[in-house]
Amino acid sequence: MKNETKLCIFSYRRCNPAKIILRNIIIPITLSCIFMLTGCGEKDTITEPSPRPVTVLELREINPVKPLQLTGSVKSWKDEDISFEVDGRVGWIVEMGTNREGRWEEDNVVHIRGDILARIDEEHHRIRLRAAAAERDRAHAEYVRKKQAWEKRAIAEVDFIRGTADRDAQQAEFDQAQYNLDRCTLYAPFSGEVSEVYVEAGGYVRRGEAVAHLVMMDPIKIDISVSSETAERLKIRDTVRIFLPGDDEPVYGSVYEKATVADPETRTFRVSIITRNRQTIGGLPPDSPLLKYPRIAFYIYLSRARVGDKNSSFVVEENRALRKDDNGYFVWAAPDKELGDHFDSERPLITLRKFTVIPGERQMNFQGLYLMRELSDIGELVPGTLIAMDVPDDFNDGDKVLVANKQWRLRPGQLIPVFLGVEIPKTGLYLPMNSIKPIDDKTGEIFVAVDGKAKKVKVKILSNVGELFRVEAVDPNEANMIVAGSEVITDYIHFLQDEEPIRVIKKVKLNP
Repeated sequence: MKNETKLCIFSYRRCNPAKIILRNIIIPITLSCIFMLTGCGEKDTITEPSPRPVTVLELREINPVKPLQLTGSVKSWKDEDISFEVDGRVGWIVEMGTNREGRWEEDNVVHIRGDILARIDEEHHRIRLRAAAAERDRAHAEYVRKKQAWEKRAIAEVDFIRGTADRDAQQAEFDQAQYNLDRCTLYAPFSGEVSEVYVEAGGYVRRGEAVAHLVMMDPIKIDISVSSETAERLKIRDTVRIFLPGDDEPVYGSVYEKATVADPETRTFRVSIITRNRQTIGGLPPDSPLLKYPRIAFYIYLSRARVGDKNSSFVVEENRALRKDDNGYFVWAAPDKELGDHFDSERPLITLRKFTVIPGERQMNFQGLYLMRELSDIGELVPGTLIAMDVPDDFNDGDKVLVANKQWRLRPGQLIPVFLGVEIPKTGLYLPMNSIKPIDDKTGEIFVAVDGKAKKVKVKILSNVGELFRVEAVDPNEANMIVAGSEVITDYIHFLQDEEPIRVIKKVKLNP
């Protein structure tokens, strides 16, 4: 009985529902009340959101042209070593740096005569021509005699055929001799500038031996290296605008060729652009007031025929410096310019005066380039004085003359900055697109960091250069927020709210 009582008590402890409710419901509620009571008498705490951490870009005025310029290498579209087709001694050859017009001859018809590069002494070839002419005439006479005899059946047909062959052979020799004589004068095959002269007058040259190097200067080629994207965008014969330094007007060119394979080192593609080249006078702009003056390009200094010999006579260039009028011979000289004096590079003007001289009989040929004439009396001239060459005929005593050579704007081997675009971008305040929240094609919103808050500003999108966009405030009252030094937020711009607290954690500068 006692054991049964214990079992019943044990079962009650394990199975009594009231005890389970007390343990699982009442006790937790009691504990909750205790915890709640411990907070009684304290104020409720409200937690504000932390300022948003942002990165800002410091605005500054930039000129986007420089970073977008490409380095172009100027190259000649065509250049060639020029040689004679015949052997001989050179009697005259062009001076290096001279521009020559090309000859145009087609189907034995000369459309443009062209300029001469060099001449070979013709006497030897004239002798060969006369000898060939005599042989031709003799062979022709023999042919006529044999033809008449064959028609009378006085000779065999084979003899007549031989006579015909001899006649034709002598005619061919005559034609070749005439051809060689004609080729004693070497014309420029295309228009260009003589960059090298390999032989001097008096030297002997053989057929095919280069005597000068001719470079075509107009048109001219500019090679640039571009990315694969730019190379793909540029098509053959596409018109491009090239903005050269110091010139607001573009130079127009066209894509001439594109490299098929990229450079293995730079992974860029070569693009060649053909453009017209132009000459300037002394590098002066076309509207320079200096161009109104008469111009000379060459001059010499009054010197003796033999340097250091005080008994040697003075000489001047006969064809280009020595002049004659009703009063006798004279030269144009600049008495204030002597050997060693410098010219004003910004204003290369000199005053020329007329000096009477008396020429002698002696002449000197300097390599076929200058024909010098001795002066038996130099009058009032001082040794070493500048003597002008190629002075215009209508020049007056005491007038000023511009000393300047014609020079090409672009020259092979020159490195130039090239900008490919429709127009030169303006200097201004530029932002990358990731810092602008677009509204439409012409307007957008940006956020400026001001006193720990994000200030929303509506802006006009004026133009773009690649991924950079020039902006200014729509509202003039907010223009002071879009100035150099302003800090524009570059992240979270699609989530930011006007006047939202922000904390600048990083400042960056635009590196276009």
